[in-house]
Amino acid sequence: MKHANLPYHIYIWVNNKYLGPSMPPGYTYGLWHGIHSRNGQIPMAHVLLETGAHWSGLPLQAISDFANGPKQWEEKDHNKLIPWTAMGEHIEAWHADYLEGLEVEYYKEKWKGRHTGVIVDWCGGFDRHPQEHKPLNLIALFDGQYALIPNNYCKFKDDHFIKEELFSQAKNYRRNEKIWWGQ
Repeated sequence: MKHANLPYHIYIWVNNKYLGPSMPPGYTYGLWHGIHSRNGQIPMAHVLLETGAHWSGLPLQAISDFANGPKQWEEKDHNKLIPWTAMGEHIEAWHADYLEGLEVEYYKEKWKGRHTGVIVDWCGGFDRHPQEHKPLNLIALFDGQYALIPNNYCKFKDDHFIKEELFSQAKNYRRNEKIWWGQ
């Protein structure tokens, strides 16, 4: 499956420069509902536009979430918004109830936002190697943009459970490379 529904739809604004060279400057309101994956490319968004057009193939840097209407946003480099390209054409989206709405810091870039779901895009042999399992956390950044960040780039905040002073231990974590078989 190359396409997946998001855990829920998200109202967004699309920078018109991504909708065609004849578009006037500005933004078009849309409803982001799906994502698709091609091996080696960044995952792309499926968006229903308020014009009635359905657009497939919008990169994350083309969209922003502003509850009170569109405004200019500083477009971030897609290589930082999505540091991993798709590892295969099978993509799944998962709503992690507990993580929903938790504050997350993309600590390599010092960006913060809220967790909104998990995208997993692995196949083509990568799924046979546990160390290649790379769930991407869909983060609604506080500046309005979205990022797909692997677990090892995320620092979650939950004052009821997480102890900030223990985060330094995370640098010692290593990916699991063992395959566990049942009897």
